[in-house]
Amino acid sequence: MRELEEKMRFFLIANLAALLLLPVARAQEAMPGAISDAYESTLSALQSAKSPADIHRMMEAMDSPDWVSVAPTGEKTSRDDAENQLKGLLSIPPGQRPIPIQKTIFVSDQGSRVLVLYWVYRVTDQGKIGSIVRDSWLKTSDGWRRTMHEKLIPDRLLSLP
Repeated sequence: MRELEEKMRFFLIANLAALLLLPVARAQEAMPGAISDAYESTLSALQSAKSPADIHRMMEAMDSPDWVSVAPTGEKTSRDDAENQLKGLLSIPPGQRPIPIQKTIFVSDQGSRVLVLYWVYRVTDQGKIGSIVRDSWLKTSDGWRRTMHEKLIPDRLLSLP
């Protein structure tokens, strides 16, 4: 019974994903360039960081001081805790770190606030493993800063184009 429930849940998510992926091209055009640049810079910095100071600068450039991450279970992680977790990547040589792939699904631009919904995943031998994430952005005097990162579903095998 549990296996059937899991299959049905995955089927519903896959169908929802297919519907949500329709506006991808338009969504990417609507995202403010500074936010798109922040995602690209952060993924690049994750790959090249050599010190805890590099990780701190990366987080400082993207996330607000009160940034919070919310797991699918509702568990919250502060920016300081996330920064400490990311420092673990420094033990992996630059260029060999597992950096996720992002595919934008939807962008809601409300002037000084932007909501970005995207797939985030990694490619494995089993296929694409990942989740749907929602990021909230706020335009501040320092530029665009991410205020919240919400992982909506646990990592799972995805059926993405």
